[in-house]
Amino acid sequence: YLTVPRMSTLSFLMCRASSSKEVLSAVMNIYFGGRFIGSTYLEEKKPGQDFDLNLGTDREVAVKREKIKDKLDEKMFGKIERLTLIRELGYKITVENMKDKEIKVQLIDSVPVSKTDKIEVKDLAVTPEPAKKNYLDKEGVYLWEFVIKPKEKKEIEINFTVLYPKDAPVIGL
Repeated sequence: YLTVPRMSTLSFLMCRASSSKEVLSAVMNIYFGGRFIGSTYLEEKKPGQDFDLNLGTDREVAVKREKIKDKLDEKMFGKIERLTLIRELGYKITVENMKDKEIKVQLIDSVPVSKTDKIEVKDLAVTPEPAKKNYLDKEGVYLWEFVIKPKEKKEIEINFTVLYPKDAPVIGL
């Protein structure tokens, strides 16, 4: 299963496949468990080349991403306005397996990365640690991989502090 909770609460059943012969580009019908589940466009593949197929969503794998902390500090000593704002943020991601069998999940999420010296990201705490940081060579993108037993939940917490100029609010947190 693959999920990207920042983008969607859905989880997708994925299949890794390869062909012993060359596969030409074409529309491909996908059947799973003996029933038609949809069509996709498959790019040309060389013999032995691995590729992933999306077999659709599964509502028995629940995904939730919620903001658990959002504290903005605009004042110093309670009276003096700051030129630099301090914002503490925290997120909790929950993946629940409602199936009767264990599943393997890949979860992709991101943490903020400053591209300018005017914005600073501090006190980054991620629990549990991801399997891969800077996944697919994209800075700040993390990948977690875990097995979830039937009726079990896994949680990920991401906490950080962002310092930024008062006149330049940060978007996308």
